Amino acid sequence: MKRIILVDGNSLMYRAYYATAYTGNLMKNSKGLYTNAIYAFIKMFDSLLAQNYDAMLVAFDAGKKTFRHDLVETYKGGRSPMPEEMRMQIPHIKEFLHLSNILAYEIPLYEADDIIGTMARMAENEGYTVDVYSSDKDLLQLISDKTTVHMCKKGMSEVLDYTPSSFFSEYGLEPSQMVDLKSLMGDASDNLKGIPGVGEKTAIKLLQEYKTLENIISAKDNIKGKLGERIRESYEDARICQTMCTIKRDAPIEITLSDALKKEADIEKLNEFYRYLEFHSMTKRVAPKKTDLEFKKINDVDDLKHILLPNSSIIFEMMEYNYHKGNLLVIGIKNEKGIFMVDPELIYQSIDFQLFLTDENNKKTFNYKAAKVYLMEHGFDLLGVSYDMMLASYILDPSLNNSSFEHVCNYFEYTDILYKEDVYGKGAKMCVPEEAILYGYVAKKLNALDSLMPIMLEKIKTNEQLDLLNNIELPLANVLARIEVNGMIIDKNELNNQKEKYKALLNELTNTIHKLANMEFNISSPKQLGEVLFEHLGLPVIKKNKSGYSTDADVLEALYDKHEIISYIMRYRQVTKLLETYIEGIENSIYPDGKVHTIFEQALTQTGRLSSIEPNIQNIPIRTNDGKLIRKFFIPEENHYLYSADYSQVELRILAHMSDCKPLIDAFNNDEDIHEVTAKKVFKVDEITPELRRKAKAVNFGIVYGISAFGLSESIDMSPKEAKIFIDEYFKQYPEIEEFMNKTVEFAKENGYVNTILNRRRYIKELSSPVYMQREFGKRTAMNAPIQGSAADLIKIAMINVDKKIKELGLNSKIVCQVHDELVLDVPKNELEIINKIVPEEMKNAMTLKVKLDSDGGYGVNWMEVK
Repeated sequence: MKRIILVDGNSLMYRAYYATAYTGNLMKNSKGLYTNAIYAFIKMFDSLLAQNYDAMLVAFDAGKKTFRHDLVETYKGGRSPMPEEMRMQIPHIKEFLHLSNILAYEIPLYEADDIIGTMARMAENEGYTVDVYSSDKDLLQLISDKTTVHMCKKGMSEVLDYTPSSFFSEYGLEPSQMVDLKSLMGDASDNLKGIPGVGEKTAIKLLQEYKTLENIISAKDNIKGKLGERIRESYEDARICQTMCTIKRDAPIEITLSDALKKEADIEKLNEFYRYLEFHSMTKRVAPKKTDLEFKKINDVDDLKHILLPNSSIIFEMMEYNYHKGNLLVIGIKNEKGIFMVDPELIYQSIDFQLFLTDENNKKTFNYKAAKVYLMEHGFDLLGVSYDMMLASYILDPSLNNSSFEHVCNYFEYTDILYKEDVYGKGAKMCVPEEAILYGYVAKKLNALDSLMPIMLEKIKTNEQLDLLNNIELPLANVLARIEVNGMIIDKNELNNQKEKYKALLNELTNTIHKLANMEFNISSPKQLGEVLFEHLGLPVIKKNKSGYSTDADVLEALYDKHEIISYIMRYRQVTKLLETYIEGIENSIYPDGKVHTIFEQALTQTGRLSSIEPNIQNIPIRTNDGKLIRKFFIPEENHYLYSADYSQVELRILAHMSDCKPLIDAFNNDEDIHEVTAKKVFKVDEITPELRRKAKAVNFGIVYGISAFGLSESIDMSPKEAKIFIDEYFKQYPEIEEFMNKTVEFAKENGYVNTILNRRRYIKELSSPVYMQREFGKRTAMNAPIQGSAADLIKIAMINVDKKIKELGLNSKIVCQVHDELVLDVPKNELEIINKIVPEEMKNAMTLKVKLDSDGGYGVNWMEVK
């Protein structure tokens, strides 16, 4: 039997928008177009397109005015206007349907429901089965033996399927009674009155007894009590509601079923559309095949010798993202002699190749660090790299997903590439493809690397960012590769001891919580926890979310004094995260050499800071005793120490420099306590108590992050009005800072980005948002990004200089970790004195600012004991 899918376009579109807009952080492309609704709509639609069907129609409302407004002028009058951020996305949603060759249809004066109702009847008469998708319950009246209505609760991931039997099971009514059900209840969202005081239960009971609205009206004089009185007073409103809610099954549509028949999408134009929106992961793929690019396979040492030329583009191709564990499949080389696929075994066999890799003559690659780490871990090295496409793209726009080769290519409108998942598959199905496909894929990457290099370098020069690439990011990749190869030794005995301790504590907490709740349940399940807290224990409901009761941290904080169980639940969550994320996370990342070899993500954050994965050692909490104990796992080599040095108040010092704020500059240069200085100025007192210093510290660091009066009031426990007075007084005492902040925001509004001291850019699209909260976020980001980004540049230069100094002096000490403003080294005991001299010195001299930089170090037998 033939099958047609009828989609309520407006319903799906609204659900797509609000499902992704509730956080306030709306998706945008680099051109400033909001894309969250488009993205979610397409993702929902993908599951429909994957189904077996013969025809499909998406119906839309044609406009605000319909024939129903002629009957009731106030129809839908209470609805909020459509958000402008959603309105601008509608043409693109319809463009997606057009390019997908899916019939989208609307007619003046009629609603999408009427088009669907009419098409459903037409399809039933032609022998089709009909599937309707919407979140509008009005459409339930269309249910029949041939028509199923699917109510979308969470996009397409949670759908309720209504047939005549399932509808009866839920409502105890026939689908034909749906209109009368709504007529009795009314519909506040459509501004339609029903019978006052009649909810769903009462309406169902009436219809089960009297069958129809007309029968109820006929029996109105016999219905007793308040209910009968209300029916007698308002039955005309129910009749109007009935007329308004009845879907037209004979709307004057000018399309036929043949217009809705399934057709192939225009893949090429759809791909252009996705690239414009920057939905690179959605690009419709073409099955990988042998490329039309010519290349030669190199299996022989002599053949290899003749293709090793300066200025070659090189790609070390691995399937795995974690290159510490990856297998090198092929080495692609492109130069004036052509494109070559080199057998990785030749690295071991060819001295010429080994010398070529370490030659300082120019070579190019995409992810320099990954290739260098792989080679170093196999006894070789890679030097002389003059260009890295990943780092170049990161400098040009840090908001890109710079680790994806295809994403970078698409951003620069280079499309002659294959997608990695199409070549290797994804997830558990990943595998190495046949040789022709693999080599064709690498050849295309080499071509893209070569073609885009002059374009990207020219743009970097125009932006005056060449120093960032050549003097910071490329040298840093060299340093980071060695840090990753060095790794950090893990004390497994300490780890196991802590693991057992926290497992026992978790078991105790679980028993205590179950005892206080008088029942056993899954504490880690928000749904079960919500039911226990708010239904079983009767605690006040603070807020709800789409899944039911919210049990997030804010809710538990608000309930802290309401029941003894809350403190145990909060501790349970702390211990669970500590155990699963940090202890077991680190344990699972230990390599056979007893070390963890984290991957430092050099092109991920928009601030310029480094981040780390597998494991994430930059995110270990150090403000709690539990978190500090995690650092106890990390130990040095035998007869060595771990040494750590960090910057003191680096962001405040950079703020003083960038704003040219003389009082702050003088205070730092005179080694004064900056928080006491601020406290005296802002609070106008001579004697500073610890409490006043704490508040001044909150103001100092809050200003760096563009804190609001409300935000400050939360952190120092005072009213927003008082906090506003403190902020105003701060700017009065330090007017240069307020001027700097204002000028920075104005520059960002005019240019779309802000700069660090060394010209690293951060683009701030939120400043052009029509959403107030987004614009405010953009302002705060504009204020903070130059400071945080400059601090990131500073520590990068320090790492490069420390590493260089260690090599110059021929020391055996080595950098093993970097965390924000902190450098960690593994140091032989006999080198401790010199390291304690050169590391703080190099850190202090990494940049020349108007304020002096301060750094000091410490050492210990594990990372916890360093400070």
